Amino acid sequence: MTRNATPLLVALITTVLAATSAFAQAQEHALPQDPHAHHAAAAEPASEVAPAAVDWTPAEIRRVDAAQQKLTLKHGDIRHLDMPGMTMAFRLKPGLLSAEQLAALKVGDRIEARIEQQQGQLVIVELRQAAASN
Repeated sequence: MTRNATPLLVALITTVLAATSAFAQAQEHALPQDPHAHHAAAAEPASEVAPAAVDWTPAEIRRVDAAQQKLTLKHGDIRHLDMPGMTMAFRLKPGLLSAEQLAALKVGDRIEARIEQQQGQLVIVELRQAAASN
């Protein structure tokens, strides 16, 4: 490598690193088409990635459809999906709840759910009892 090539190579590497950093920062602030697409490319399974607090959506159960594995929820805003609060039915992730756990859910129960878009459908991927309010 010649002496003249060294400064050019340093400048090229610096430019690439700066562009990569700018791209990474832009991606952090961008709203992705599929907000969970980054999980598919992650080295870790999604179950090992800790969900952000905004991923949990407060809701009230309005209907339990055990045969179809669906819950109708009156839910708050689902911010990561840019969805306002409303009442609608959601599929449960296969294997999320046992038959006994599903039977224990009642209309009026207050819960928190993590909801993701999977294969064009909104799916409850995690469920927990809502924290007691004071």
